[in-house]
Amino acid sequence: SDESRCQTSSATTSKQARRMHHLRACLVCAASSGVRGLLVVPRAGATRRWTEAMATSSATETGIISIGEGDYLSVEYGISHAKTGARVPESVAVFDEGLVRVVVGNGYTPALHDALKKATAAGVEFEHAVADMFGEADPRMGPVEVPASKAPAGLQPGDTVRLVNGATARVTAVADDAVTIDANHPLAGEPLSIKLTVLEKLDATQLETATFAGGCFWGLELAYQRHPGVVATWVGYAQGAAENPTYEQVCSGATGHTEAVKVLFDPSLTSYEALCDLLFDRLGENRYALNRVGNDMGTQYRHGIYFYDDAQRQAAQLAFDRAQAHDPERPVVTELLPASKFWDAEEYHQHYLQKGGQSAKKNAPETIRCYG
Repeated sequence: SDESRCQTSSATTSKQARRMHHLRACLVCAASSGVRGLLVVPRAGATRRWTEAMATSSATETGIISIGEGDYLSVEYGISHAKTGARVPESVAVFDEGLVRVVVGNGYTPALHDALKKATAAGVEFEHAVADMFGEADPRMGPVEVPASKAPAGLQPGDTVRLVNGATARVTAVADDAVTIDANHPLAGEPLSIKLTVLEKLDATQLETATFAGGCFWGLELAYQRHPGVVATWVGYAQGAAENPTYEQVCSGATGHTEAVKVLFDPSLTSYEALCDLLFDRLGENRYALNRVGNDMGTQYRHGIYFYDDAQRQAAQLAFDRAQAHDPERPVVTELLPASKFWDAEEYHQHYLQKGGQSAKKNAPETIRCYG
């Protein structure tokens, strides 16, 4: 739809504003018209390496171990309710728990990284209280009452309904005359606790960097977050001429940048070629479209693989050839170019769909919704 196109006239036409407006509109629509159109979901039961300097910057002394931004760790952790001690249900968590590999400062939840920097020793469990892991409840996101006469029969508290834009809301109360739904995260504003054990400090210099463009960077980032072996992601602007561009400048098409995702991956767990294949899988028919992915059009949405050395170039070419072999008569127009300067996008863009409630768990099967 036209709402997916990049607009530049004012901050109120940003993707974030559009998503919030659309979600509020869906909640208002549900309240006024009922939830006939909602789907009821059953309750749930150049290779450039990460350098040593990057891996130890801003290190905080913590006794036996020293942990700072960029460190690569093997960690075991879990999240529970601070008051009741109950574990956070898997159905509401949007990131993996248990035994994971973490690059400090990126992914999962900021509360985990805060806790890691307070770790005192490897192999020792400790607890860290968190007041706002899932943010504060936003009254614009609910609760909203829907007339019972316009709601599907049989709804119960705890059910999940899907709004027309693909976002979800919980049923929080059911009365004779109304059903109450809420699109806030179920744990928004709740006091939580992280129990954490740092198992091992891994060699961060083994990690490799890759950069891909595939249209709107929100959905592409989440696809890479879900890929096993990817340990960190950033969205930003690649292959342009301007220094430190803003989102609005990139959207104008004047800077030459394309929306892109920078991926940090562990080559012992996945391969660069597999990451290239993931891009082409996600592009689908769009691999044949110049300067367009879906409804997103313009040079800022061109797709490409931007390699850091000859080994990556060769792997990218192999993936490109496989993609082309699907239909030899139609030329694939995905760029294969040496990577130039990557500029991080504004903070609100980072891990945007995960922040909005979509799962970033490894191998998560849910369809990625780019605007909800």
